Amino acid sequence: MMGRWLRNWSGEPTVATLRNVEQVGPVGADLLQSLGPLEQAILALGATILLGVVVLGLLPGYGRQVVETTQRSPIISICIGVPAMLVLASLVYLGWLLSGSSVGVFFAIPLVSVGLALSTLWVVLGLVALGGFLAGRVGSDRISTWVFAGSLCSGLSVLYPPAGVIVVALAASLGIGAGVRVALSSGGVTNPEERVVPPANKI
Repeated sequence: MMGRWLRNWSGEPTVATLRNVEQVGPVGADLLQSLGPLEQAILALGATILLGVVVLGLLPGYGRQVVETTQRSPIISICIGVPAMLVLASLVYLGWLLSGSSVGVFFAIPLVSVGLALSTLWVVLGLVALGGFLAGRVGSDRISTWVFAGSLCSGLSVLYPPAGVIVVALAASLGIGAGVRVALSSGGVTNPEERVVPPANKI
């Protein structure tokens, strides 16, 4: 197994691999379960606001294009997002399986890292898009209001897990579908609404 040597508290060497990381999972789950429903809802709301601000702050052009794409054609985004979500989940799962071998770990690291990064990015944008649908009902088109409304959906969904599964699945399909559409149509850089005018049609 591929690993790197670290020193534990007793001074003896220990090997850290990708499989050792799974030991952190139960600890984090126990910490979350020790919190009450209200604390978990507040934590989810705060985390979604933080991630939304970070994503839209680091990728303002791309993030806004993704959110606006979901507003223009949500059904198309969902139809594209559902199969794309399954493909993305399969890649992450494949990377996790490959991490069990010394050779496969070299392929597992990029698969898991890229898969989780893209999933987080698009799910957060999907939650912002859901907030946009709700904020639009009261006539607000400010992106900050969309972020807060989407974060509120995330926090409230924690109080009722079945609704939370639906909210996360809908946000993931919206965000992934719109994210793929924007990336394919414009390379994630230019505005997809921009069109090149042929020289003969220019005034």
